[in-house]
Amino acid sequence: MSWVETATTVVGALGGAVGAAGGLAVIASRKKIRAEAADVLTDTALTLLEPLKVRVHELEAEVKTTRDNMVELSDSVSGLTATLRRWRAAILHPDAKVEALRRMVTTEPVGAGSRDQGQ
Repeated sequence: MSWVETATTVVGALGGAVGAAGGLAVIASRKKIRAEAADVLTDTALTLLEPLKVRVHELEAEVKTTRDNMVELSDSVSGLTATLRRWRAAILHPDAKVEALRRMVTTEPVGAGSRDQGQ
């Protein structure tokens, strides 16, 4: 065997060994690579999740305010409905007098009735 063949064989063997060692290193580091990838994904998800949490809290506060407003409006509507029903009954009463009706309409607080007063 000539020195060229020997050198080629040695270089080929070393190249194969380096390639095999690199392959083994990749296989050995797969768990580490997967763990790092999982960490990156987790950090990204948490970064995206935080603004969503803030927005959900804002929306919950808006829903509460809207519900409170709806309760107030419902109470107002009930009071106004009760007032209109009293006025209608007074107008349709057989003994209704225009002056008495005017006095009632101008002095009675509008919406004074509510669901609690039995309408």
